[in-house]
Amino acid sequence: MSHSTQALIRVGALEDLYYADEHNTKVESVPVSYNTRFTQNFNNLSAGTNVFTIPPGNGLKHVVIVLGYNAATITAQQGAQALPRGWGYKALSLVSFRVGGSSQYFMTGEQLLNRALMQCRTQTQRDAILSLGGNECKVAADFDVDQFAYIVVPIWCGPSADGLNVPLSADLLSQQVQVTAQIAPPSTWWTPALGGVGAPATVALPSAFDVGYFQVEQLIMQDRGMSLANKADLDKEMYTMPLLSFSQQELTFPLAASASDQQITLTGFRSGECKKIVMWMTKDSDVANGIGLWSAPKNATILYAGEIFAQYLNGSGQLWNLLDSTAPSLVSQSALSPSTAAAITAGTAFTSAPQASRWLELPFGTPTGCDYEAEVLTHGREILNGVVNAVINTGDGANSYTLHVQYIYNASITFSRGSADFIF
Repeated sequence: MSHSTQALIRVGALEDLYYADEHNTKVESVPVSYNTRFTQNFNNLSAGTNVFTIPPGNGLKHVVIVLGYNAATITAQQGAQALPRGWGYKALSLVSFRVGGSSQYFMTGEQLLNRALMQCRTQTQRDAILSLGGNECKVAADFDVDQFAYIVVPIWCGPSADGLNVPLSADLLSQQVQVTAQIAPPSTWWTPALGGVGAPATVALPSAFDVGYFQVEQLIMQDRGMSLANKADLDKEMYTMPLLSFSQQELTFPLAASASDQQITLTGFRSGECKKIVMWMTKDSDVANGIGLWSAPKNATILYAGEIFAQYLNGSGQLWNLLDSTAPSLVSQSALSPSTAAAITAGTAFTSAPQASRWLELPFGTPTGCDYEAEVLTHGREILNGVVNAVINTGDGANSYTLHVQYIYNASITFSRGSADFIF
């Protein structure tokens, strides 16, 4: 067979692109059956922490939390309160998880949403994840039907079939997997109407959800003899399951109402490779009114030991993130806000308009991901002295903001002796 010049100078193995063979065809080696029958109700629908205990034995993929109101519970809220799109994530103040005997790790509900959105491959997936997290409710027709929020908890699997995305191997555990969810005060996710002339009478918020439960997707081996526990001595050996990434619990920093650069010192880095830093801003006045829009800084620069890594100026971060991804770093939100007094008098207590919620991803290393065939490990940066400096410019001299920051790490879960641990 003759070769072109390009075929001669390019490094690579020959692969058949015409016939199927053992090199270009993948076959599942461990057949499994799918089910989502395992659920557990919240023991407290009003406040406090609810615990989801998953027994060992099967492969675990997606964990979902479902929260809901019956129409009879919320019908009186029409005109007095509204629910923003994605309210289910705001209803969770804190989520934690533990695999076997591992340490317990925490994420806020808002951080959970950001992690789920980042792991989606397309803009359409991101918009759907947010919408399924709770419908916007502002008019009578919204309050006349039951409302539910479906919240994905992307700990070991992302909300997409893209990538290797193998299940958590709970068949190698002799201890349970635990996920907890803490409900926030209702005032943090309901948006109140404006007071004053023409305003509706004050209505007490629902004291509890009508529906609340956990649910997990399990993959059950058709032949238990295929389990690695039957093939290897895990008392002496170890199985390593790579994670897409690991999100450390978010940190928040106040940003003054200023159009000038503001210096932020980022601390609290754990030992391990930090792949990137993710950040978004919430306007303080919006949060006070129950409005949950995110915005990205106009300028953002990350420095470690005096060296600049990511530097996004004049709003260019959105383009840089898109160039290194498959979708822009935003989600289609709805800018829900209370109406003016005149509009309230006319019977319209809330208005909303399409608006994007944005965030920024600032990498330390190669911004690439995995595919269906293989897990790709790209290295980050070990923050040896534990301090990174950030230079932030909100681009808004009239309003104060809160900066939300989460650190994203390379991580794996190791299994041995019936337990597991996170390795960074």
